[in-house]
Parts: sequence; C-alpha cells; structure tokens
Amino acid sequence: MAAMALGLPSQTAMTELRRRCKEILKREGLSPWEIAYLRGVIERRPREYVEAWASGYAAGLAEGIAKGILVVLDVRRLPVPGFARERITSCSDPARLDDWLRRARTVECVEALFSEGAGALQE
Repeated sequence: MAAMALGLPSQTAMTELRRRCKEILKREGLSPWEIAYLRGVIERRPREYVEAWASGYAAGLAEGIAKGILVVLDVRRLPVPGFARERITSCSDPARLDDWLRRARTVECVEALFSEGAGALQE
C-alpha cells in the first residue's frame, strides 16, 4: 500500500484520503445523491448497497429540509394549504428546497414561496 511506503499507518492514510475526497466532492457542486454514491464507491461498498444508500441519503436530506420549511412557516404562524404542503414535502431537489427554506423566513404568505420573484427557482 502506498501509505505504508510513505511511512503512514494505513488507518491514518485512509482518514486523510476520506477527508480530502470529501473536500473535493463539496467543491465540485455535486448533488447529495452523487456525493453519497461516490462516498460508497470510495469505501468500496457493493454497487447495490451504494445505490440504495445514496438514494436513501438524498431522500432523507430532502425530507429534513422540507420539515424545516414547514417548521419555519409554523413558527411564523403562516397557514399552509394542502397543495403547498404536498408541493414542499414531495420536492426532491435540494437546491429548490434550500431556496424555499431561505424564503420561508420572509414571505408574507406561503404561496409567495413558489412565485418567480427574486430568489425563486424556475420549475
């Protein structure tokens, strides 16, 4: 192993490799699914496991951001109609969800989250 040739313990080398890979993945603007998939590949997991894990990770991330949006709207005492709740909870695009989360802090009504005004993402 190259780590041994450099005099590094293999655990230290693997820790450093993972740290550097994570830095690269963050800089490249990859989706959460792609990051999770590549992490599994780096860790030499079976393909089926990696794909399932990556999908679960991306879905869990989207679910968490959606819950955050609903909490912000609830704290602000803005009523959330059924169509808006469905649109928020069914969205799987982390960039759109992040945009809605930022906008949830200042919108006058829930419908404004989805408008094409400043900061809104196109659908």
